[in-house]
Amino acid sequence: MELTPAHLRYLLAIYEVSQTHLDISSRSIAEKLGVTKPSVVRVLNLLMERGMIVKEYYGKIYLTDRGIFVAREVKKQLDEVLAHFPPVEEELSDEERLTAALALTAALPERVFTGRYDQLMGAEEAPPAAG
Repeated sequence: MELTPAHLRYLLAIYEVSQTHLDISSRSIAEKLGVTKPSVVRVLNLLMERGMIVKEYYGKIYLTDRGIFVAREVKKQLDEVLAHFPPVEEELSDEERLTAALALTAALPERVFTGRYDQLMGAEEAPPAAG
């Protein structure tokens, strides 16, 4: 199963929060994204399986080196899509443009975001693909 636009949105939110806060919790991510805590837990479990985050028993969330690398790659690609966003007939809000750009970015194969990291760290370090 490839990363979906929702997975990318959560990963980017965790990355952004990690830039200003040492302690990240499911609640802080839920508040940032305007979603429920159970929704956050489901996506966090997937990101943990992918080796992008570590969730401590007491609830603190940390990005792994892999997670930081992938978040930066996703952010770079998302910024590129937004910079070259095609004109559309109907005016789009910033949120609508971001949602569309995330969908385009998520349509790329996951290896676009993880391939270089896996090459640098060795294929044996890459977590198995889920699904």
